[in-house]
Amino acid sequence: MKSLTLLYIEDDQDIQEIYIDCIKEYVETVQLAHDGEEGYEAYLLYKPDIILLDINMPKLDGLSLAKKIRQHDKEVKIIVTTSYAQQENLLQAIELYLIKYILKPIDFNELKSSLEKAIHEIEETKESRKTKEVIFCLDKEILWYKDTEKLYVNNNEVKLTKNERRLLTLFSTDEHKVFTFFEIFDYISHDDFDKEYDANQVRALVKLLRKKIPKASIINVYGEGYRFNPLKKLST
Repeated sequence: MKSLTLLYIEDDQDIQEIYIDCIKEYVETVQLAHDGEEGYEAYLLYKPDIILLDINMPKLDGLSLAKKIRQHDKEVKIIVTTSYAQQENLLQAIELYLIKYILKPIDFNELKSSLEKAIHEIEETKESRKTKEVIFCLDKEILWYKDTEKLYVNNNEVKLTKNERRLLTLFSTDEHKVFTFFEIFDYISHDDFDKEYDANQVRALVKLLRKKIPKASIINVYGEGYRFNPLKKLST
């Protein structure tokens, strides 16, 4: 996670100098700003992963700056520094999703702990995003969401019957596999043990589903069964 960027906003440049080396143990890039307005401009320019800011700053105080950023960015990690006299101001900050507020003079161990917490949350977010939802594009305006089992046409959900949904779910488990009539019948009828195999029921189901999706999305492989044929596979 050394590739991270941290924006340090503090009007006292001497204080900044004291802590920069400590911060650089955790992030690759440190950008500096010295008042609230300059800090906001730097935030827009650098899009940092973490912001370390003081409450008491000229032009725009730290809490006002944090609120301004939070209006359109819920993800950047914010650590606030404050003096004992300013602690009551933090009652306003509950909705700002702060990583931590640190009392001045800043304790190095507390700063390190706050940075570690911020980095841990960033890592967790990135890890969770590795599990991306699989989407199949059937044509320019028709999308099949495999994980949620929903079909959309022009951003409007299309209602599917239970068996239509099961059929699309089965096909999207492997878009390169030819599913036999029996495999399809067995999958869509797995909760109906008394139902007898009937290939015509599979053909009828495919015919019904083709009325809701492009016909070419399901290929009939003569003598074998059917194969899924989406335009492309996407991820969110």
